[in-house]
Amino acid sequence: MKSPHLLSAFSIVALTGAGTLLSGCGDKCAGVYCSPCNAFIDDIIVYIDVDSLHGGFRRADLAGGYAVRYVAPGFARPIDTVRQVRGGTNFYNGGVTLRSLPWPAMVSVPAPSNLESYNFRFVLPATNRTYDLSDIELQIGESGGDGCCGCGQNTRRRFVLNGVPVVADGDGSGRGAVLQR
Repeated sequence: MKSPHLLSAFSIVALTGAGTLLSGCGDKCAGVYCSPCNAFIDDIIVYIDVDSLHGGFRRADLAGGYAVRYVAPGFARPIDTVRQVRGGTNFYNGGVTLRSLPWPAMVSVPAPSNLESYNFRFVLPATNRTYDLSDIELQIGESGGDGCCGCGQNTRRRFVLNGVPVVADGDGSGRGAVLQR
């Protein structure tokens, strides 16, 4: 009598081996360590200039700050708003990403997941300043290298911040929008 566990184990090994051969990787990918993929590859990081000794914002300047998401093009159709709350996303420490802001789950306009469908406005009422981020272009290409690791890479990350075009292509850290006084 054949053991059902042995038959299952053999089937899994055979299917895994067949999948590896069909994928073209074969032995060249055996033992290759793939670092985790960049989670922000299709995102834009928004930094606040907090160097208050050189004209940056103070913590009090950011009190009551909020972000509004609009249907692109333009800033005529707001669909939702995120406010900075105590103990929540802290705009002062580091940066926030457009995708990580806690946008409401329910919106009155169907919300596609791609950032190119939106424009964003950051409002800092304590300083009477607004920052418009628009015309977002994101493009993800295949990763280079040996073909063993399946992560893509950012080949295009561009947007307009208050009328000024910004090119932040690539996957390097620190690529994003900096809100300055």
